[in-house]
Amino acid sequence: MADSIGNASDSEVIAMANQCFNAMDANLADYPGVTQVQVDELKTRNTVFTPDVAASDAADAAKLAATQTKKVSRDSVEEQLRLLRRIAKANGASEAAIAAMGIPAGDSSAPSTATVPAASVDTSERLRHTIRWTDAAALDNKRKPRGTMGCEIWSKIGGPPPTDEGDCTFLTLDAATPYLVEYDGAQAGQMAHYMCRWRMRDGSTTAWGETVSATITG
Repeated sequence: MADSIGNASDSEVIAMANQCFNAMDANLADYPGVTQVQVDELKTRNTVFTPDVAASDAADAAKLAATQTKKVSRDSVEEQLRLLRRIAKANGASEAAIAAMGIPAGDSSAPSTATVPAASVDTSERLRHTIRWTDAAALDNKRKPRGTMGCEIWSKIGGPPPTDEGDCTFLTLDAATPYLVEYDGAQAGQMAHYMCRWRMRDGSTTAWGETVSATITG
């Protein structure tokens, strides 16, 4: 539980309100100075707040899903752009013709081969982990290696680090770094462990990268 009202998650505030007015409804005499009108006002405000939280959570989830969908479609466009430029250059297109395509010559292409993902976790936001990944053999290149569909991310909450994916829950196949994981207030203070591997376009997977762990900030 949070150490103050201000530090509590939305779900914790709703639970506090429910517990508070239930206790006062049970025996208001135990709370000198508090009136039933004030208790009923808390109920009314909580009744408004509860669906607002649900609507906000749904909007956040929809935004995250839309962002992930956009990442996949952008990646497919970038891949085709590189293919067209590569074919044109390989078959003798002039520099002027290549320039007319409008694709920057200094574009950073994806690593040519996949080894294993190297992941890091940003815990700067409360109840959120931002997972960033790259290939272990190309740490400065944030694109997924050629031939991969994306980075599989698996997680285990609490306890020691996992020994394999059997200890974990599959989170996502992320096509473009970073990936945002959101937690609820009840999970604050726990350790989250993440295992990552590349999934190839043919459906195969690479070995696992090094497991990374981080506390869920409350």
